[in-house]
Amino acid sequence: MDIAIALIAGVLAGVTGAMGLGGGTVLLLYLTVFTQVSQLTAQGINILFFIPIAIVAIIVYTKKGQINWRAIFPVCILGMLGAILGTVIIKFIDPKILAKFFAAFIIIMGLRELFSKPQKD
Repeated sequence: MDIAIALIAGVLAGVTGAMGLGGGTVLLLYLTVFTQVSQLTAQGINILFFIPIAIVAIIVYTKKGQINWRAIFPVCILGMLGAILGTVIIKFIDPKILAKFFAAFIIIMGLRELFSKPQKD
């Protein structure tokens, strides 16, 4: 049963991650709820999991011509700075509080998606 849940979580995380919908959320929930991994360890595993998924998604979306390379560089630089800042700040936050913030964030984002109007492309 544990292997089945792990396989389902891995597939869901991969599919949602490749679609840009936050596959890491699925993986973090699986690791913290079902395997009792600490929040910080789960985040580290999530980062390692994300790299190959991101590479595949970049290849697919590049072939489809759906990547605006000029827009990516400023976002990447600011994202890397945010990641560095986050790793420094996280040393000062209790993992239990971090888990509660994460849960609140997921609930808020879920409610936002549920009740927001669809955007026109």
